[in-house]
Amino acid sequence: MLQTDPAERTMVVSHRPVEGFMPGMAMPFHVARGEDFSNLATGARVKFDLYVGKKESVARHVRVETATLDYPAPAPANRLSPGARVPDFSLTDQAGRVVRLGDFAGRVVAVDFIYTRCPLPDVCPRLSANFAYLAKRVPEVQLLSVTIDPQFDTPAVLAEYGRRYGSDGERWRFLTGSIEQVREVAGLFGLIYWPEDGSITHTVTTGIIGRDGKLAALVGGSSYRPEQLRDLVQHEIDRR
Repeated sequence: MLQTDPAERTMVVSHRPVEGFMPGMAMPFHVARGEDFSNLATGARVKFDLYVGKKESVARHVRVETATLDYPAPAPANRLSPGARVPDFSLTDQAGRVVRLGDFAGRVVAVDFIYTRCPLPDVCPRLSANFAYLAKRVPEVQLLSVTIDPQFDTPAVLAEYGRRYGSDGERWRFLTGSIEQVREVAGLFGLIYWPEDGSITHTVTTGIIGRDGKLAALVGGSSYRPEQLRDLVQHEIDRR
């Protein structure tokens, strides 16, 4: 979801290809009357039925996809909602430099959470592949990948991991810190994680911070297409 206009009953969505009908693209859809706009926030992943007539098309049965946890973990107490200002935080990057969110004031920033030993190819590796795609196609965005395994993921480990994905070390930084620092930052974006059976079980979220320092969007899960993340970030960059 890139944008909504409840007054005009429209939503702008970066959608997947519709086989035999149209390719994937970012476009506005007219939403049928009676549909609830209250949960249609920027960054939300939605499903809907598109009815196409001779003179108009309309989206019906719009529903937001939400991730569920088998473990009943509470949401972090410091979790931000879209539109809230993201407090400044300080972590250490892969070159051992202290990095503050405030260093990127006036820029659009994308933040995700990974760990280098992640065993699932469709989670952390996919997130990193998507950021690598974004780095090549939207050079204006600042990318920050925060490890949730700071005891293992030292700056040196993160530097090697970043090289595998083609990180330039500047526009895409890999960040670590103390356990307390990382948990505080993760909580801002609603991330929940805990050690389990030798790995780390965690939710997946990607945050987009606007030029004004406010949280513009939260994207849940790792199954989005990289083009959808690109469209979301580019939409935020184009806002003045």
